[in-house]
Amino acid sequence: MLTVYGRPNSSNSAKVFWLLDELGMDYDLILTGRGFGATDTPEFRAMNPFGKVPVLRDDETVVWESNAVLRYLAGRYGPTTLWPHDHAERSILDRWMDWASLSLTPPLTRLRKARSAGRSGDGDLPAVLAAVTAMDELLAGSHFLAGDALSLADIVAAPSVHRWFRLPEAGEGFANLAAYAERLSERPGYRRHIRDALS
Repeated sequence: MLTVYGRPNSSNSAKVFWLLDELGMDYDLILTGRGFGATDTPEFRAMNPFGKVPVLRDDETVVWESNAVLRYLAGRYGPTTLWPHDHAERSILDRWMDWASLSLTPPLTRLRKARSAGRSGDGDLPAVLAAVTAMDELLAGSHFLAGDALSLADIVAAPSVHRWFRLPEAGEGFANLAAYAERLSERPGYRRHIRDALS
């Protein structure tokens, strides 16, 4: 049986929960992280020395970092269209997964945190706008980030897409990205773990 250490209001945990739903896999959830179980215990740090969720335990295998967990699950329990066998096709997903994690999510997270704390200045807004504009332009020619089928790339980007549409700037154009968000909403796992769980 798979065991996931995570929390429902964590975007990184949500990605793992959604993939597990897509794969139709049962798992034990041990609520861990901010507001739930501690991550600074010796037992947890033995699994992830950085004290972050999610962490996956699959028998004797322990995997941390959400994108690594996604790749492990899709590879171990595939085959699946979410993570193709072809290395060239897979490299497209890898690029988008890394881009979403490095270029989209960090400035969006900083912007949201600054606004929620009441701090003035939107220093990260230009980077966020550049990222969502790039996605909007790409999505003029495909249904999903890596083509016309849902993939791990979309699961990685989805929490940030959801949170982008909670900002007032999201109402200014971005029709392709809005249509993409609607396509994501057709997936029960997205609705359950991202749309309905993340603020």
